[in-house]
Amino acid sequence: MGDAARDRQDWQDAITNYGLALVLAPTNLPIRIQLGHVLKEAGRWSEAEAAYRLACAADPADAELRLHLGHVLKMQQRREEAIEIYLEALDIDPSLIIARNELIAMGGRDFLPKGQYGRPAISASLGRISGLLDQNLDAIREWLTVSTYPVEAYHNFRSTFPVQPPPAAAGSSLVVLIDAVDVDPDLLRLSLNSLLDQRDSNWTAVIRASANLHEHPVASYACQDSRITFISDDAKEPWPTQGPDLMLLTEAGCSLDCEAVGWLRYASERTGADVIYADHDHHTYDWRRGATYSRPALHAMPDIHDQTNTPDPPLSLLVRTVAHPLMVTFGAAAGSEWRRSILVNALASGLIVAHLPRILSSKRISDTATMVHAPSTRKSTRCTDSNERILVIIPTRDQADILMSCLDSLKEKLSNPQAVDVLVIDHRSTEADALNLLSERVLSGDIEVMKVDEPFNWGRFNNLAATRQNHDIFVFANNDIEFLTQGWDDVVRSSLADEAVGIIGARLLYPDRTIQHAGIAMGINQGRPVHEGVGADMASGGPMNRWCRPRQASAVTGALMAIKRSIFEAVEGFDERLAVAYNDIDLCLRIREAGFRVLYEPRLEAIHHESKTRGHNVDDARVAWDDGELADMYDKWGEAMLHEPGKNPHWVSVGSRAHDGYRDLSMSQILHHLDRSALINPWVIRQEKTKME
Repeated sequence: MGDAARDRQDWQDAITNYGLALVLAPTNLPIRIQLGHVLKEAGRWSEAEAAYRLACAADPADAELRLHLGHVLKMQQRREEAIEIYLEALDIDPSLIIARNELIAMGGRDFLPKGQYGRPAISASLGRISGLLDQNLDAIREWLTVSTYPVEAYHNFRSTFPVQPPPAAAGSSLVVLIDAVDVDPDLLRLSLNSLLDQRDSNWTAVIRASANLHEHPVASYACQDSRITFISDDAKEPWPTQGPDLMLLTEAGCSLDCEAVGWLRYASERTGADVIYADHDHHTYDWRRGATYSRPALHAMPDIHDQTNTPDPPLSLLVRTVAHPLMVTFGAAAGSEWRRSILVNALASGLIVAHLPRILSSKRISDTATMVHAPSTRKSTRCTDSNERILVIIPTRDQADILMSCLDSLKEKLSNPQAVDVLVIDHRSTEADALNLLSERVLSGDIEVMKVDEPFNWGRFNNLAATRQNHDIFVFANNDIEFLTQGWDDVVRSSLADEAVGIIGARLLYPDRTIQHAGIAMGINQGRPVHEGVGADMASGGPMNRWCRPRQASAVTGALMAIKRSIFEAVEGFDERLAVAYNDIDLCLRIREAGFRVLYEPRLEAIHHESKTRGHNVDDARVAWDDGELADMYDKWGEAMLHEPGKNPHWVSVGSRAHDGYRDLSMSQILHHLDRSALINPWVIRQEKTKME
């Protein structure tokens, strides 16, 4: 009777009959397992968990039982326990692919036991690619999964995939400039040896060194090889006569990959860029075991904000000598800051800057060296008008408690209250507390209220509000926002004072102080846009501290965003056809299409009591609506919905995590990224609007 009820999906009847069967046969394991299954289907997860745990105790060697137990723990949002159970299942049966994939989907790639990634797993997967077409396709998908390396296995990834040679390039004259002022001789020796090992040997080198190095044995490299020249540390011009076509700037302690010169020369020839930067990492060294690689600096496409405050400026930088006067002299700053200033000046001057997604260099660090990522403390030096008027627009409906918190925090954190007005859009509030709050705040002069009595449409409501008053800046905020930044209005004015910036978005935290939004990345979760950093501790900086630094983003959330009125009107505001979701992303894409930057600004910080306003898309109707608006977005924007210029292609995305592990790149992937990056502004949406076949 239980089986019959299960087959017709009458879960309650099945639960009753399997329970009665167990009364008669309490040690019958298959019946207990079936009871767990139907309890799970009925949504009675804690009872299903109990049934599966008893079954696991009765059969400790059954991996699939632990898989089912892991599923119900995951459904109860008990991530750590679910990961532990999935690992137990893999210990019992390492070939249980579902358990491995569940671990990866839950962000547990770093917990994978050895053998589930890297060479052993790749070999095992390739051995399974045989048989029927469907079997082959499954095996290929599996191979792609296991060839992705977890974040903690970066050294294994780096060691497994050496840099492949570039296509052939012409022989433009190239000088390698090595800054070796005030460094230990062994670091310069490391760099010179890596230079001598280059497969492309068509180079000369100029070493700017302190006086003590000129008399050290390391200077004998210049005697052994006529391509190497030492100059004094006070030299401004690296050569007395006509310079070369190309200069490769680096520093002592940098070990260049043997393909570095060849790749950079080829990238210059292919793109015609004035400046090219590549990726790098760091390493410690043991004379017996060799190098141990860590801390990859995997850069995004060219972005002046990102390069101004990145903790890891490019270690190898190729420049054309005719590009800019700053590039043919040594700057006052040395090392990484010298290269940073050249790169930032090139971006500010509108020169063509390209990013080559190849790990071409590695910086030697000591065994005890650590990298501490702290929020950026760089302050804007732009002149701002503290009297620029800001209008904060807040749609609301009832929920007096969260609206009061929003209004109070907004006012308390202002630097110039006289220049900030608040307009609350009241959408059919009926609760007495909410109506009393709105009335009191209007009488006190804190806010104005605009009543809207029509079906919900977030974009339309904000468009209506934006026509009401004459302000320089609009701040769109949800009613469940709690402002944290003291002087947030100054941050908004300062960030928008940059004429290139069209809109800024905030760093948002959940009430438990984990990250809710650190910019939006496109094309991540099965092609969907996702918030970066979701669930990470607020102290976590993310890769290269990106969640704590101002940088360009593909889009930012409308839960808290600020935009210049002139730009909002120029792009004609929000698209009112997108009534619920994606209207904020659509606005950001249109701003990028118009040539302006979308800036993620972590100095603007707030708590977002997400789900108190509209809730999550948990029922079929909401999911269908969300998918419909997403389809409209893809029809409108095409490939721009899938292309993320802020993500280095080495990073693998899984679920909502944009930085879940590492992958090697094919030649076509490398060149596709390189060519896109060499556009005058790779963040501007151009031909991406064409849909992919």
